[in-house]
Amino acid sequence: MGHVFAELELSNPGIGDLSLVTVTALVDTGALMLCIPEHVAVQLNLESETLREVTVADGRSARVPYIGPIKVAYDKRFCYVGA
Repeated sequence: MGHVFAELELSNPGIGDLSLVTVTALVDTGALMLCIPEHVAVQLNLESETLREVTVADGRSARVPYIGPIKVAYDKRFCYVGA
């Protein structure tokens, strides 16, 4: 089985005139949260709400900033999430 990728448009719904960011994302059907790189969070001017404990694919645990809300758009659909 191969990897599945999707092109997503991410934006900050709190700042309407800020440009959206288009990313190619790896689809993980087992993921519980959206994960984005720090440079994308900076581009979208997103602020950290709290720190959350996460476990990544190789088994490591880390405390990372939880940010949001983020508007995620894909193929004429969208939702609002934290990351």
